[in-house]
Amino acid sequence: MRRLILLSLAVASVFPCRAQRAEYPGPTILSRGLGTLQQGGGELLRIRPFVSASGLYDSGLMAFSVDSAGNVVSRDAFGGAIDFGVNGYHNWRHTVLGIDYRGGVRHYNRLSYYDNTEHTLSLGVTHELSRKWALTLRQAAGTRSRSYGLYSGYAYFDPAFASVPADELFNSPVYYLSSLGDLTYTPLPRLSFNMGGTGLAARRRSKALAGVTGYSARGDMQYRVNRRVSLGADYQYTHYGYTRSFGNSEVHVAAANLAFELGRYWTFAVRAGGARVETLGLQRVAVDPIIAAIIGTASGLEVFYRKSYVPAGGAKLSRAFRRSTIALTADAGVSPGNGIYLTSRQQSAGIGYSYTGFRRLHLGVSAGYSKYASIGQALGRYESYNGGGGFTYRLVESLHLTARYDARRQEVSSTAYRRLGHQVALGIAFSPGDIPLSLW
Repeated sequence: MRRLILLSLAVASVFPCRAQRAEYPGPTILSRGLGTLQQGGGELLRIRPFVSASGLYDSGLMAFSVDSAGNVVSRDAFGGAIDFGVNGYHNWRHTVLGIDYRGGVRHYNRLSYYDNTEHTLSLGVTHELSRKWALTLRQAAGTRSRSYGLYSGYAYFDPAFASVPADELFNSPVYYLSSLGDLTYTPLPRLSFNMGGTGLAARRRSKALAGVTGYSARGDMQYRVNRRVSLGADYQYTHYGYTRSFGNSEVHVAAANLAFELGRYWTFAVRAGGARVETLGLQRVAVDPIIAAIIGTASGLEVFYRKSYVPAGGAKLSRAFRRSTIALTADAGVSPGNGIYLTSRQQSAGIGYSYTGFRRLHLGVSAGYSKYASIGQALGRYESYNGGGGFTYRLVESLHLTARYDARRQEVSSTAYRRLGHQVALGIAFSPGDIPLSLW
C-alpha cells in the first residue's frame, strides 16, 4: 500500500491538466473501497472548477403523495438548472487529495413543488505518515432528490462503500452524511493491514420515510503474491438504527479477496463471503377472535427478532489508464434500505465508461440494476434499472457544450407499482483547462 501511495504522487509534465502515475504496483483488493482510478493505477485529473446552465425535461416526477383515487401521482415538466462544482486530484510529496463536489439549483415550470437545491460531495485524502503507516480519510455528504447521472469514473472512492443513498423511490429530498477513516500498516513491501471505521446518517424530508443512523468497524489483510496477483481477507461489523421506525440490525461480514492484473491495463477483483444479519423490528399479527371481539381490532403489532445468513461479496473488472476508465461491477450483501425498505438483502450490477481521448470531446455512459429483498418486512421485491450517458464538447477556450440523457425504471413485485422516468438536459458550461471537461 505504501508503494501505491508513493507512486500515485508522481506528477508528469506531458499533459498540463493531468497528473500521471509511474509504474503500476499491482491490483488492490475490493474491501478497501477505492475508486477505479485509485484501484487501477490510472491517470489523475487535476482539480478544476465548472459552472453550467441547462434546460431540462423530466418525466416521471413523483412526490410522496396520492391523488383523490389513491393513486401515486406522476408528473412531467420542463425546467432549468444552474450547476456548479469542482472535481479532480492534487498531489503533494506525501499526500494525495481527491474531490468531486457538485451543486445545483433546479426550477420547474408550473411545478414549483419539485424545485430544489442539490449538493453532493465526495472527498478523500491519503497521507503517508511514515514509511510503514498511511492514513486515509474519506467524506461523502449531500442532499438530492434524483438518482440520475451519479457515475463518475474519476471518483476517489466507491459511493456504495460509503452507503450513499442511490435507490430512492420518490422525488423527495434525502440528506446524507458518511465519514470514513482508515489506517494502513505495511510491515513488508508485499504485505499490508488496514483498519477502519465508518459513521453514517441519512434523513428524508417526508415524515413517512425512515432515516438511518449507523456505524461500522472493519479490518483486512492484503498480500501481493507478485506484480499481478494480490490475496486478502476482511471482516466488518455494522450496526443500523432507524428513525420514525422501531428496530435495528447488526451485520457481521467475513470474506476472502482475490485481485489480479490482466495484461497492462485491466484489473479483475473478486470478493466472496457471507453475512450474518440480526434484525429487531415490529410485525403485524392476527389477534385471537375472542380477544378481537373484546378490544375491537383483528390485528396487532409484536416485536420480532430474526437471524439471517446471506451471501456477501462482489466482482469488479476495470481499466484505468491515461484517457479513459471503464468498470463492470456486481455486488451482493446487506443494505440499510431506502426509507421504505429497511435492512435488506441487496444485489446490484453496473457498468460505467468515461473517455477523454479526443481533443475537444468527453464521453460518459453508465447502466445499472439493483434489487432489494427486505430481511424483516413483509414487502415484495423491489427492482430498479437505470441507464444514461452524456458528453461535453469544448467549443472555444473554456466554454463547453453539455448534454445528458438518463432513464430509470422501478418495479415492486407484489403490487402494480411500475414507473419509468426520463431526464434530458442540454446546456453550456464554463471550466478553465486545456482538455475537455470530464463530468461523468
